[in-house]
Amino acid sequence: MTGHLVLVGGTAGGKKSVALELRRRHGLPLLSMDSVKVYRGMDVGTDKPPPAARGETGFRLLDLVGHDERFTAGDWLRAVAAEVGRAGGPVLIVGGTTLYLRLLLQGLCPAPPADPALRAELVALWEQQGEAEVRRRLAVSDPEAAARLLPGDAKRLLRALEVAQLTGVPLTTWQREHTAPVVPGRFRVVALRRAPDDALRRVRRRVADMLEGGLVDEVEALARRAPFAREPAAAIGYAEALAVLAGRLPVAELPERLVVRTRQLLRKQRQHVEQLVPSAWVDVAPDASVEQATGLVERAFALRR
Repeated sequence: MTGHLVLVGGTAGGKKSVALELRRRHGLPLLSMDSVKVYRGMDVGTDKPPPAARGETGFRLLDLVGHDERFTAGDWLRAVAAEVGRAGGPVLIVGGTTLYLRLLLQGLCPAPPADPALRAELVALWEQQGEAEVRRRLAVSDPEAAARLLPGDAKRLLRALEVAQLTGVPLTTWQREHTAPVVPGRFRVVALRRAPDDALRRVRRRVADMLEGGLVDEVEALARRAPFAREPAAAIGYAEALAVLAGRLPVAELPERLVVRTRQLLRKQRQHVEQLVPSAWVDVAPDASVEQATGLVERAFALRR
């Protein structure tokens, strides 16, 4: 086996089950590529393996920081690099955070300067005049970024416009000239894909499991311990549970709100993965067993003939 393996796909698509079966068959170290699983105590809403089973599953890069702490993509990349160094051989990286995937494959660019006042102005521009005006301005200063960034990606569109206005240098140029790999080695990417109806059915089941598993109680207990940091507070499930606890969202609306937001995430995940051109797509039938899905992934990774 040459190079590291990366298994991606939409939320609730079955990545974890396939990854655990691959580990059982091939003894690969498992590294989580999930930007929410890094937070301790955020278990129900992230579908983490139960605490008692984490040693058995072999999943690493879980529970790295508290829910009141900041954790960046750079922190994750450095954690991956350390685990790869310890492994001394190929690892299997599994998850659905596409920002982490892009930086893993393309490298990390040191952040250009930031200006909170300018960012506030640009956020106001987005809110008052909409995405079209932001894109129009970005097309003048950084046409490559304007063409590349997906619709609705306010965070990255505003950041690209901020960098161009603040420094006079397009973010695309910063990235081209300063990006460098953080994790050594080559990567083969396989993406799980499910039919829309099957994906929606699995999302609804995941949402029901989260709520029955005590998501709101988990969030309430964490919030009593310490305020949530910005990024974990915005995570799917956690933002909505916090809104319920604050009285901003009726509890009866919580299930459908979670389904809608997760479906939006699924679309973004697929769009971002398509941009990165995975080594192979694996279409999983609704009635496929974990063993059957794993066999398809093994062939895509060339682990079996």
